[in-house]
Amino acid sequence: MFNQFMKHITFLLVLFLFSCNNIDNNYKEAPFSDFYNSNSNKLLIDVRTPEEFIEKRALESINIDFYDENFNDDILKISKEDDVYIYCRSGRRSELTVRFLLENGFENVYNVNSGIIEIDSIYLDFRTLNN
Repeated sequence: MFNQFMKHITFLLVLFLFSCNNIDNNYKEAPFSDFYNSNSNKLLIDVRTPEEFIEKRALESINIDFYDENFNDDILKISKEDDVYIYCRSGRRSELTVRFLLENGFENVYNVNSGIIEIDSIYLDFRTLNN
């Protein structure tokens, strides 16, 4: 358990240090509307906690918890072929995730700027997760 915790702390430290670096030539931002208006193979990932996800989430999004000890392994399982849109509450966790994915060979990744706090209600999913 301690090793998993240390692995996660190390991952977060690497993400923080990488975010302070200006090596982000492929870094892209997009509004939620870009995801919904795109006809490409795409994926919308919410990197907030499961509790945040249950409370309010974007249509068609999946949840991969940024704070989960398996986050780095789980996020790297997604397809590099798809356009990947990442969001969180305000944009910080999603920015770190986008930078991590770019560092790991992903090319078509987008930080959904402003996060869920700025989402237009037409893009919200009001269904319960029990459906």
